[in-house]
Amino acid sequence: MEPLKIELPKEITDAIKIEVFNAFKEAKNDVYQDKFPLYLSKKQTCEYLGIANRTLNEWIATGDIPYKHIGKTYRFNRNDLDKFMATK
Repeated sequence: MEPLKIELPKEITDAIKIEVFNAFKEAKNDVYQDKFPLYLSKKQTCEYLGIANRTLNEWIATGDIPYKHIGKTYRFNRNDLDKFMATK
């Protein structure tokens, strides 16, 4: 017995693709939220963004990246980093 083949309109297949993409994106975000806290250290920020410490230091020096400097400690808000990287 041959399997039944059904062709859906392009609008429906496009909508399904978008929803699947969004589901994967949400799942990825859930994983990152478990692995990375809302406020990251310099080391965590480098790992989160996939950049070298030197690159992060350059961005801090130029004021490009959003951060808080508390005493000797740097903290980076994960949500601000996501917005920042969307502009890169």
